[in-house]
Amino acid sequence: AHMVIQAIAAHCLALAGRVEEAKLFARIIRETLPDYNVDEFLATFRFSPDAEALFRKGAERVGLS
Repeated sequence: AHMVIQAIAAHCLALAGRVEEAKLFARIIRETLPDYNVDEFLATFRFSPDAEALFRKGAERVGLS
Protein backbone atom coordinates (compact mmCIF):
# COMPACT_ATOMS: atom_id res chain seq x y z
CA ALA A 1 0.00 0.00 0.00
CA HIS A 2 2.91 2.34 0.67
CA MET A 3 3.88 2.50 -3.00
CA VAL A 4 0.29 3.29 -3.94
CA ILE A 5 0.38 6.29 -1.61
CA GLN A 6 3.68 7.39 -3.16
CA ALA A 7 2.13 6.99 -6.63
CA ILE A 8 -0.93 9.03 -5.67
CA ALA A 9 1.39 11.79 -4.46
CA ALA A 10 3.51 11.66 -7.62
CA HIS A 11 0.55 11.81 -9.98
CA CYS A 12 -1.38 14.48 -8.07
CA LEU A 13 1.64 16.72 -7.60
CA ALA A 14 2.45 16.43 -11.30
CA LEU A 15 -1.09 17.40 -12.23
CA ALA A 16 -0.91 20.35 -9.83
CA GLY A 17 2.17 21.61 -11.66
CA ARG A 18 4.53 20.69 -8.83
CA VAL A 19 6.63 18.52 -11.13
CA GLU A 20 9.92 18.66 -9.23
CA GLU A 21 8.23 17.41 -6.05
CA ALA A 22 6.40 14.77 -8.05
CA LYS A 23 9.67 13.55 -9.54
CA LEU A 24 11.01 12.91 -6.03
CA PHE A 25 8.13 10.54 -5.35
CA ALA A 26 8.58 8.93 -8.77
CA ARG A 27 12.25 8.34 -7.99
CA ILE A 28 11.34 6.68 -4.68
CA ILE A 29 8.90 4.42 -6.50
CA ARG A 30 11.47 3.51 -9.17
CA GLU A 31 14.09 2.65 -6.54
CA THR A 32 11.77 0.03 -5.07
CA LEU A 33 9.80 -1.03 -8.16
CA PRO A 34 11.85 -0.21 -11.27
CA ASP A 35 9.14 -1.36 -13.69
CA TYR A 36 6.23 0.43 -11.98
CA ASN A 37 4.15 2.45 -14.41
CA VAL A 38 0.87 4.27 -14.82
CA ASP A 39 -0.91 1.10 -15.96
CA GLU A 40 -0.25 -0.52 -12.58
CA PHE A 41 -1.43 2.64 -10.85
CA LEU A 42 -4.64 2.77 -12.86
CA ALA A 43 -5.32 -0.93 -12.26
CA THR A 44 -5.48 -0.20 -8.54
CA PHE A 45 -8.48 2.12 -8.88
CA ARG A 46 -11.63 2.57 -10.92
CA PHE A 47 -11.37 5.88 -12.71
CA SER A 48 -13.56 7.43 -15.36
CA PRO A 49 -11.96 7.71 -18.80
CA ASP A 50 -11.43 11.44 -18.23
CA ALA A 51 -9.70 10.86 -14.90
CA GLU A 52 -7.58 8.10 -16.40
CA ALA A 53 -6.45 10.49 -19.14
CA LEU A 54 -5.46 13.07 -16.52
CA PHE A 55 -3.42 10.55 -14.53
CA ARG A 56 -1.69 9.39 -17.70
CA LYS A 57 -0.75 13.02 -18.38
CA GLY A 58 0.67 13.33 -14.87
CA ALA A 59 2.61 10.10 -15.29
CA GLU A 60 4.20 11.40 -18.49
CA ARG A 61 5.39 14.52 -16.66
CA VAL A 62 7.35 12.51 -14.09
CA GLY A 63 8.49 9.47 -16.06
CA LEU A 64 5.96 6.93 -14.82
CA SER A 65 4.26 6.39 -18.17
